[in-house]
Amino acid sequence: MSALKDIIVVYPERETALSIRSLIQKNGFHVSHICSHGSTALELAGLLDGQGIIICPFFMSDMNAVDLAQKLPFGFDVVALSKNGAQQYAGNLISLPVPIDTAEFLQTLSVLYSSKAGITHASKNGGDCIAAAKQALMTANGFSEMQAHKFLQKESMKSGKPISLLAAEILESFGGFV
Repeated sequence: MSALKDIIVVYPERETALSIRSLIQKNGFHVSHICSHGSTALELAGLLDGQGIIICPFFMSDMNAVDLAQKLPFGFDVVALSKNGAQQYAGNLISLPVPIDTAEFLQTLSVLYSSKAGITHASKNGGDCIAAAKQALMTANGFSEMQAHKFLQKESMKSGKPISLLAAEILESFGGFV
């Protein structure tokens, strides 16, 4: 069994951070830290020995969730809550729209928490593979880029497979379609 992951809640409004922590802890997870800035979460992640999950708004006062996700050590995932419903992918970033769907949020947290490494972490060529898979889905199914991205995220969560592996499987099913 893998070691427990640290969960860090980053929110500028203390009441929101406490509310998120309460929801997470009521569902059997442990929040190790609460802070108000992305830079503080980044420092904490660097000090923690292991893996973790950071829950934050998509836009923080000192950085956005994409910047945070890109700077984190391997093994850390970011779940960004986006008020404008923006769907972004940056290897180890999953964005969920606000208001949150509690069941989807907890399912996402559960998959990330139980995975041995960052489930969303892409390989060096993963971004190219994901982009090609999105293009294949857009062409074959008439999806918008947003719909293709959301499809990949949901299927990754359902299957427990890293999104880059799922993208490679999709491309293979299309016979290497690009």
